[in-house]
Amino acid sequence: MLHDNPNAFCQNPLDRAGVRRKDEAWVESQRRRPGARLMLVYRGEVLTERRPADSVIQWLGMDALRALPVSRELVFLGLWKGEPVFAVDASGAPDAPLSDIGTYASLRAAGPYLPAEELSIAGQAVWLLNWNLRNIHCTQDGDRTEPREGGFKRVNLRTGTEHFPRTDPVAIVLPYRGEEVCLGRGPHFPPGFMSAFAGYLEPGETLEQCGARELYEEAGLTVSKIAYRYSQPWPFPSSLMMGFLAEVEGKELTIDPTEIEEARWFTREEVAAILDGRHEIMAPPPMAIAHHLMKDWVAGVRA
Repeated sequence: MLHDNPNAFCQNPLDRAGVRRKDEAWVESQRRRPGARLMLVYRGEVLTERRPADSVIQWLGMDALRALPVSRELVFLGLWKGEPVFAVDASGAPDAPLSDIGTYASLRAAGPYLPAEELSIAGQAVWLLNWNLRNIHCTQDGDRTEPREGGFKRVNLRTGTEHFPRTDPVAIVLPYRGEEVCLGRGPHFPPGFMSAFAGYLEPGETLEQCGARELYEEAGLTVSKIAYRYSQPWPFPSSLMMGFLAEVEGKELTIDPTEIEEARWFTREEVAAILDGRHEIMAPPPMAIAHHLMKDWVAGVRA
C-alpha cells in the first residue's frame, strides 16, 4: 500500500499505460474510442464546470477538436476506469475556445473546488503540455522535435536524440528547536504570509543535503536531524516538492535578505492558531505541502 499523502496533485487515478503507449498505433486507436475524454487547456487554465459548491472538469469528446481554431498536439495522459484521457493546449487561439460551455480556471484557483482526482489529472495535463510546448526544438541542434509515446517523449527525427519531461526537485523544510518552529517570508510573499523554507536541488546533492544547505544559506540554521515526510507534484511549471522536518542546533537567525525578508520562531499554540486563521500571520493554503508539514509538527511529528 502506498503511504498516505494528504497533498494536492497526489491522488492521480490514471493508469499511465507506460508500456502500451510506446506503440504509436495503440495511442492513435485510443483517440478513436467512443469513451475517450478530452481536457481543454488555454494559457495554463483548465476548462471547468462551476457548480454552487464545487467544480468539476468540463470533459469533452474527441470531436471537440474540430471546434478548435488552431491545431495543437494532443497528449495522452492515461486510462481512467479503462477509458483513455487526453489533453490539448489551445493557447494559440485569439480567444478562449468553447468558453460558452464552461469556465477556465487556473490550477491554484480551481484547487480548492475540484475533486482531488480531477485536480491531480489536471496538474499532470498542464505539466505535460507545458513541457511539450517548451521543447518543440531540440536543445542540441535546434531541429524540430516530434512527440512520441503520447507526448511523454519528444524525438529529433534526424539525429534520433530523445528528450524526456523535466522534473525539478525541491527540498522544502520546516525547522524546529524544542517546542518552537521557524517560519520565513520571501520577498515575493505578501506581507503577513509565512511558510517553510525551500530550494532547488543542486548537482551532486542528496535531498537531505539540499534541505540542510537551504536552511543554513537562507536562515543561518544548522541541521542536526532531518526526516522525509512526503512529496508533492507541483506543476508551476514542473517541480516535485520533497517535504522534510528538521531539528536544528540553535535558534539564532542569520537571514539572507535576497531570499528571506523575515523569519520568526513560533510556539505550537501559535502555529495551530496560524493554521486555523486565528493569528495575524497567514498560513500556506491546504494545497501547499508546507501547510501539511506545519500540521504534522503541531500534531507532534518530529524528525
